Amino acid sequence: MSKEKESGKIDASSMPDTEAFKDEFTREFLTSNEEVEEGYYTFQSKTKGYTMLFPENAKISSGDYEQIENTYEALSFSENLNEENITYFISTNFEESSHAGNISLNTKLLSRVSGYDGEYSKYELNDKTIYFGEKQNNDKGFYSYIAYIKSNNTDKGIRFIYNGRCLDRDQSCELSPSNIRGKIKKITDSIKFK
Repeated sequence: MSKEKESGKIDASSMPDTEAFKDEFTREFLTSNEEVEEGYYTFQSKTKGYTMLFPENAKISSGDYEQIENTYEALSFSENLNEENITYFISTNFEESSHAGNISLNTKLLSRVSGYDGEYSKYELNDKTIYFGEKQNNDKGFYSYIAYIKSNNTDKGIRFIYNGRCLDRDQSCELSPSNIRGKIKKITDSIKFK
């Protein structure tokens, strides 16, 4: 077992030069300083309820963070992609309860919070089922992706909302729906319930 795992801390001398590792609060959620995929590290919930891929330059907001024992966790993280002139904000709500299996309740809650009024596409991946929705406002360069991820084997679920827009509207900003969708699905599909 590595010294990092034994102590629960990542050695400061071996930290990558990324926003995620520069931010002390974000670093608390990262399990290792080794990339799992290019540009992504492993995030682990403080509830120990799930893991997922985490972008190397995203930062978790300490002011938005909430945890209730090991059954509930709300957090948000954001990233500015300067080269692409895109900024995005993601919020997640993890819950372990009998309500997690109520898909109608959870997708309605997601729709209400995000302003989404469309249908959700459903697909299964490994040990989870994902309900995925998207909306875009091309005139304002604004995109939203919404997902409810439900464990097939436990009473665990995650409500996931992504909002992205042009960072500087005075500059050219071509938000590619397929690129953004691919990045979002990479994160939602990577979720593993513990």
